[in-house]
Amino acid sequence: MSLLVKICGMTLPEQARAIDEMGVDFLGFIFAAKSPRQVTPEQVAAIPHGRAKRVGVFVEQDADEVLRIMDATGLDLAQLHGGQDEAFCRAVGTERVIKVFWPQRHESLVSLQEEMERFADLCALMLLDSGTSGGGHGVSLDFAALAGLAAPRPWLLAGGLTPENAARAAREAISPGLAGLDLNSGVESAPGVKNMIIVEKAIRILKSI
Repeated sequence: MSLLVKICGMTLPEQARAIDEMGVDFLGFIFAAKSPRQVTPEQVAAIPHGRAKRVGVFVEQDADEVLRIMDATGLDLAQLHGGQDEAFCRAVGTERVIKVFWPQRHESLVSLQEEMERFADLCALMLLDSGTSGGGHGVSLDFAALAGLAAPRPWLLAGGLTPENAARAAREAISPGLAGLDLNSGVESAPGVKNMIIVEKAIRILKSI
């Protein structure tokens, strides 16, 4: 099975449609107020659905607001990028949650795995991002340091990924649970504006692994 590919930070309807047609698995829409890629529910609802699953990225919203936005926009999944707790995951619906973790918060893989185990039954997918909170840093994780990770759920790797380092990331961070990669700033010409040539190249590379 090829790696799953998520292109996050979508803002332009025409780009969302074109990237969907390239065979991407997930399109990510950011609802975080401080993000330069923030979109409104109205903008996302106006984009016709295609093949790719739609993911909303949430930081500061409460669970009720997340549910309202998901219903209004037809989102398939909620990526909880604000350190939301177990009760929050249950409220949104565990089968619809992508739970985010930050390896750089932890001194060891054991500590990271312990936190991930707490959410093992509370999400559909997990995502590992760089930094210690939030997202969109454009900085890569130490890929090789994740190679021994025994994740309790399939997980996506994020953080500063480009066509140039994505294949290396997939090889070095390889583990039984690595399901795919999440690209954002590394395939852009400006925040929220994707470079379609780079996006196509990244998808082609990752789907060939």
